[in-house]
Amino acid sequence: MITVEQILNTNPFQTSKILGGAKGLHRNVSTVTVAEVPDAANWLRGGELVCTTAYFISKGIKYQMEWVESLVVNGAAALAIKTSRFLGEVPSSIIKIANQLNFPIIEIPTEVTWPNVIESVMNLLMDTQINILQRTEEVHNALISLVLENESVQVIANKISSLVGNPIIIEDARLNHISMSQNIIDKEKNNKFIEERLSPIFKEKIAYTDFYKNVLSSKTKETLELPLKSNIHVNTITVPILSNKMVYGFISVIAMNKKVSQFDLIILEHATTTLALQFMKQIIHERTLRTRTVSMINDLVNGRFGSDLVKEFYLNHNDWIKPVVMAVVELGGDTIIEESYDWDTSTEQLTEKIKYHLLNHFDNVFVGRSETSTLYVLAFFQVSMVSSAASTLGKELDFILSECKHQELIHSYFAGVGSTQNDLQQVGKSFNEALSAKSIAKSFQMKGPIVLYQDLGIHRIISMVHHREELSNFCNDFLADLVTHDNQNNDVLRETLYVYLQNGGNAHETAKRMFVHPNTIAYRLKKIQSVIKRDINSWEVRFTYLFALEAAEILDNPYALIGTE
Repeated sequence: MITVEQILNTNPFQTSKILGGAKGLHRNVSTVTVAEVPDAANWLRGGELVCTTAYFISKGIKYQMEWVESLVVNGAAALAIKTSRFLGEVPSSIIKIANQLNFPIIEIPTEVTWPNVIESVMNLLMDTQINILQRTEEVHNALISLVLENESVQVIANKISSLVGNPIIIEDARLNHISMSQNIIDKEKNNKFIEERLSPIFKEKIAYTDFYKNVLSSKTKETLELPLKSNIHVNTITVPILSNKMVYGFISVIAMNKKVSQFDLIILEHATTTLALQFMKQIIHERTLRTRTVSMINDLVNGRFGSDLVKEFYLNHNDWIKPVVMAVVELGGDTIIEESYDWDTSTEQLTEKIKYHLLNHFDNVFVGRSETSTLYVLAFFQVSMVSSAASTLGKELDFILSECKHQELIHSYFAGVGSTQNDLQQVGKSFNEALSAKSIAKSFQMKGPIVLYQDLGIHRIISMVHHREELSNFCNDFLADLVTHDNQNNDVLRETLYVYLQNGGNAHETAKRMFVHPNTIAYRLKKIQSVIKRDINSWEVRFTYLFALEAAEILDNPYALIGTE
């Protein structure tokens, strides 16, 4: 694109005069046309430098004003007029309109021919276009070379920023921050603008626009321009990073150092292609690494220590001769969306956050993420930590997962931690224990979101029963009469017995837990004894019924399958 001001510097316009609309010299000119008929404005496409002798409007100021206004309405960039041929002096009313509309009216000498004007403008347009194509190719090659040289997203962001002369922010499809250019002039002055652009409020503003909805739903290449609240003269321009119907994210430029030019937009367009390629490589690498990590852990827990994958990991990690402990984490909600066409880095951030947090407490950590929202954590530690490693892993997992939940990277979580093992040969045992503990954590949420196998108590015994049918028969033998009574009489004897046994046979505490009077509990206990026909004061009877009730809680939960995953 060229501007009216650039055209004025060409030879045919050397002796021209600006009669009005001088503030519109920045208008872009895309072509030139000669208009010598009254309805010429109807044929305009926009961006034209209109040339005329104005012979058909030489009379009637009102008609002249209407004609000039029609040029502006139909997108003309400027009007070049030979006043001396037919019109004479341009009326002040037209000059006034031109000034109001910032529409340049240029008076050129009679001796200047239209072919000269057309040739000059078209040559300038062609030279500009060739220059843009050359610069575009240079930009494209420079950016693609960064990807081929395996440079980071940060380096690419810095390069884009230097090309457009403004700060650059890169985000994924869910507007999670990925990178920001660091080569910004006068950072102190620009900090408030950057902070506002990165703020949750501004991101929410973007998320509620039709632009954002259209990009995610229709995979359309649109551009969003929004002013910053702290300075309405500083705009942000946001462009989607799209490739093959996949939304990788968005690149935004904050126009704080200079206005965003047409060429800057071309740079951003090429930048989106470069970033899409870089993110595609990154996603493939991350998924490959994740798959390999999960496969490696799967080989270990199933005793395939001689597999090629295990050997490869073993050669690269000296820590494998140390003691080990495993944890299994189940993530709730829509945390992981594998087949989405919108790239959400939060799931990768989650894995990395967990790993790097745990590395503060363990010698080496592997975190594998399955296709079904399950994380497998393999942690190696010093011999001195054998007695505390499992509890440390549970505590630190709870800390980092709770932080991730607060940051809305996950919705909920349940986890189990197995016992510590002296070497990898026993890692399968720690894994199976972690699965059992995770099932208990999910079934008995009052125990907290993370359960250690070493703390299971009676549930540890229940988890060892691999025959679900046998366990179910055991529960029915002892609880069927209570369940039948409650169903027929709309009573709560089973629940009362459960709370009573959980509180060590303390009737007063049971009453408090169930929000009833102690006398009510005493009455119910007599009814329970008459129904089950056993002495509930007997230690053996209490233990048996507590075991049956706890097992029944697990069996009632379709997600808690004893001894399976």
